[in-house]
Amino acid sequence: MKKVQFAILVYFFGSIISCCSDEGTTTFNTIESASVLLFSFDENGIFPYLDEFNPNELGISVSADSISSKIAYTKPFSTMDKAYACTDPNQTYYTNAIDSLNVVTVYDFDTDYPAGSVINNLLDRVDHYGETSSINIQETESVSHLYKFSKAPENDSLQFKITGRITDQGSFEKYTELVILD
Repeated sequence: MKKVQFAILVYFFGSIISCCSDEGTTTFNTIESASVLLFSFDENGIFPYLDEFNPNELGISVSADSISSKIAYTKPFSTMDKAYACTDPNQTYYTNAIDSLNVVTVYDFDTDYPAGSVINNLLDRVDHYGETSSINIQETESVSHLYKFSKAPENDSLQFKITGRITDQGSFEKYTELVILD
């Protein structure tokens, strides 16, 4: 009976080890430039919507526009990793991030924020579930940023200048498209 249990055990561990690849890649991405987008959230308050703009559901996105990649082929040093599970042997790392953002009005947002005003305090961070939270956007560091306005604009012409920094690349200045609300 012990031989049968031993054979089953050898077969089980052998199948785990044989199903996993011992080669993988490690990709190192470096952000070269950023892009910005002014949009309206859809009726669920989650996904960007560009066909019609709802002034009560406006958002701004700042994300990596150009990325350079360096790929390294790797072979694990230890075979012990294989005994736990067959995990994805490919990994991706970002060597830098977009940080130190400022959002400035190009046109009057409302009476409190005329053209040329920094409106960072009107922007809330949006997570993957559509939930918002207050954040100081000058102290965030990420590959992509998604923000929602905490109040609606009073004027119909919207455009923003977004300045920021990409770690180890330097400063950038981008403008959102001009949107005229109906």
